[in-house]
Amino acid sequence: MALTLEAEQRLHDVELDAFYEKDKGAWLATVQDTKDFIKKKFPAGAKIRPDDVAKALFPILEVHEAFKDYRETEKLRGKFWIKDFADFIIDRTWNTLK
Repeated sequence: MALTLEAEQRLHDVELDAFYEKDKGAWLATVQDTKDFIKKKFPAGAKIRPDDVAKALFPILEVHEAFKDYRETEKLRGKFWIKDFADFIIDRTWNTLK
């Protein structure tokens, strides 16, 4: 699912938007790499949607060291933080992807 206002506000409250801004170029590259991978594995000519990328991005974010450290420091234990952050970075980068 796409980023909701509620999720965006929740991310802002724990400063995950600022965390994203500190390294937004790397987040753009991560989303682009994920989209490129999906495009190679999906049927030829299939439209790639943000939710397709979010599904593949989730396990990457689960093990992303800086994001794991941030979640641990801020005690963000629920899986919804990962999903919401995936939706957030896709929302912020989608229009600039190739």
